[in-house]
Amino acid sequence: MSNHERSEACILIVTRRQDSTADYVLRRMDERGVLSCRLNAEDFGETKISLKFPSFQDSTLSIGDVTLETSKIRGVWLRRLSKPQATQVQGVEAKDFAESEMDFTLRWFIQLLGRYCPILDPEARVMEGQNKFDQLNEVSRFGLTIPATLVTNDPVAAKDFVERHKAVAIKSIAGYGYQVEGGFYTTYTNMVTEEVVEQFESIRLAPVCLQEYIEKEFELRVTVVGERVFACRIDSQKTSKTTVDWRRQDSATPYSVFDISKELTDQLMATMRHYGIRLASFDLIVTPDGQTVFLEMNPATQFLWIEELTDMPITDAVIDEILAQCQRL
Repeated sequence: MSNHERSEACILIVTRRQDSTADYVLRRMDERGVLSCRLNAEDFGETKISLKFPSFQDSTLSIGDVTLETSKIRGVWLRRLSKPQATQVQGVEAKDFAESEMDFTLRWFIQLLGRYCPILDPEARVMEGQNKFDQLNEVSRFGLTIPATLVTNDPVAAKDFVERHKAVAIKSIAGYGYQVEGGFYTTYTNMVTEEVVEQFESIRLAPVCLQEYIEKEFELRVTVVGERVFACRIDSQKTSKTTVDWRRQDSATPYSVFDISKELTDQLMATMRHYGIRLASFDLIVTPDGQTVFLEMNPATQFLWIEELTDMPITDAVIDEILAQCQRL
């Protein structure tokens, strides 16, 4: 494709270089005849941008060989946003300055686009929705039940919590993890044992999240896209590896499509509306006596792996939601 100005309206996908979900969604958009343009946040320094004020709609964005007028961006899927990299800049201070300027430019540009076209989902709403403390504080308003929870860096308070609840799970607050050779390392949820209690003095250095351990019949990963709900049953108790944390995925763990009740659907939708987001997943426990317990909500969620395991058409739902939002403007 030669360098050209795109004359037709398209969807702007903002993501990272390594993103298999974005790769797949872009292919599916192409198959459906939906025009799209991909912007990798790390490579924003290689993008030519000319923002014009007060005539913002006359601004241009050149990504590779495509020049796109902002007036031609009909919608944005804010898949993943990371800090741009100024790899060509020498010197630590100069590099930090260049990356900071690019970062603010990219984020403010996307934020301003939201005045002219829909964004799935705006960064500010995603950031608010990712606050796990706020979730635990708010979801009871919508009828959801949560485990008793303590976030603390006080060893005495932590030991008292364990004494009162006996069976307690411990997990990181923000889902700590990092890239390693051949994969990704993350901290899983674990049970508090006597050995863990003996190490509670170390939590003075960093707070931890303790939750009463809820016995499980099975677990649910419910992905919500707009008004559509895709519930996956995870029989985590069928394999010892996934009993405490299903993220320790075992190929023998059964995954299946599950129909949730209207009551639970309404509760999840109310939570989404509260945070003003259109795409998220929910992690829930179903107890042996049939009670559903909320663990967390994940805005801007990973969903392709669920689609691959269950054949639920989540990707098409995401595309449909973007297009539907565009038509409402």
